[in-house]
Parts: sequence; C-alpha cells; structure tokens
Amino acid sequence: LATSCGSLLDLHRESFNSRDAMSSGSLQGTAAAPLGEDPTGEQQVEFFEKAHLDDLINELGTDAKDGLTSDEAARRLEEDGPNELEKSKRPGFFVLFLLQLTNMIIVLLLIAAAASFAVQSYLSGVAILVIVLLNAGIAAATENQAGNALEALSKMSQPEAVVIRSGSEDVIPSSDIVKGDIVVLGVGDVIPADIRLIEAHDLKVDEMPLTGESDDVSKSAKPRVQDSTKLTPENMGFSGCSVTSGSANGVVVATGMNTRVGKIAALLAST
Repeated sequence: LATSCGSLLDLHRESFNSRDAMSSGSLQGTAAAPLGEDPTGEQQVEFFEKAHLDDLINELGTDAKDGLTSDEAARRLEEDGPNELEKSKRPGFFVLFLLQLTNMIIVLLLIAAAASFAVQSYLSGVAILVIVLLNAGIAAATENQAGNALEALSKMSQPEAVVIRSGSEDVIPSSDIVKGDIVVLGVGDVIPADIRLIEAHDLKVDEMPLTGESDDVSKSAKPRVQDSTKLTPENMGFSGCSVTSGSANGVVVATGMNTRVGKIAALLAST
C-alpha cells in the first residue's frame, strides 16, 4: 500500500501548491462564499483549513464542547450515508486479462498475427502473439495491483472511535461518524474521518498512507499558515492516518468518499 500510495506524493504536492497559488482572496472572502454552491469543493477545503474555528463550528452546526445530539447524528447519517469507502466487485486476473484483448490495437495485432500465419510467416505471427500476450499480462497485473491497493485502503480504518455527543464521550462504530462529530484521539488511534483540530497536545501523525512520507508529522490546532511548505495542513487530521504520539480532539469535516483518502480510492478505482 505504501508503494502504491507513495507514487501519488508528487500529485498531492502539486495539488496543494496549485490550490495555494490560485487562492488569492482573503480568509474572509473564502468563508463568505456559500459552501453549498461550490461545485468543485475547493472552497470547502479552503474553508475547513483556514476558517476561524468558531466560524467552522457554526457552519457545521455542531458544538465544540458537547458535540452533536444523538438525534442530529442519526439524521446526518441517514442523509450522508455511512463513513465508509465504496466497495465494488473486483474482477479476477483472468477476466482482466481477457478485457485487455478487447482493446482496438490488440485486436488489430491479433488480426496481423492471423494474417502472418495465413501466409505461412510463422515467425512473425508467433512474435506478434508473444508481444500481445505480454502486453495483456502486464496491463492486467497492473490493474489487479491497483485493486489490491484500493482494498488495503478500505481496511485502514479501525472498527470503533470515540466521539463526544450530547456532552459525553461515546464509543461508536467508525462507520457511524458524521460531519460535525467531535472525535477524541489518543496514541494508537486511527483517524476515522477528515477532521479540523480543536485541541492538540504534542500530536504527531503517521501520514504515510496518504502522502507516502515515512516521517511522523507534527500537528497543532493553530490556523493554517498560508506559506507553509508542509504537504498537508498542520491543523488537519486525515482519515486512515494513525496517531503516533500525543492526544487531540477535532471536528469532522468530511466522511467516506469525500475524505482525502476517499479521493485516492476513487483515483485508484478509475485506473
């Protein structure tokens, strides 16, 4: 998984740098834009990372101390769906191999091989068939490897998480977490969703599943610095990343396929 996701390191760096370059407005300008009318989601990401914490809490309709009520959490869960990555049925290697043979170029090469055999040019025909089979095999293996990485991504989360609801800490299934939940994190916990940190005490996170970087990343609850050279914002924790030291709590800003790791999963699924 580290190898597959590590190859996306440059893609993430370019994504963060380009987004910062395009963001010429002030924080107030970003927060003023109606999030529900943002077709690309970029304004939402900017708002989650840079907004004043009180504005973010208000936008998410939650409470930084007491969290959501059980009724409101149930309503949001029904509306947004479970906090899970989408799982689609994976074709086997043999099916992937056969699918490669339906490619137009491969079909033309197979016709060329048949023509070579027809004119008794056996050496050329065999050479073309070997090339076709090798190409189909390599392509099928690549797609199968991407599928394995996608399956590994879906298994990174832990089954339960600690959240604050109605003023008390509750242990709930990670799949039941919704936007606006206040998540409590400690050493060894896997962050169950993308969160904006409210409090952080000597917090360090392993972001290798997300960025491919092997060093633990220090996090804080301070607003994001515009000219920061770090690959991910210091005030954000991302789904699938584990806490290696310290403790924290934060408000959930994205769940399921809307998380950063969910977008990686969608990218892998489309390859």
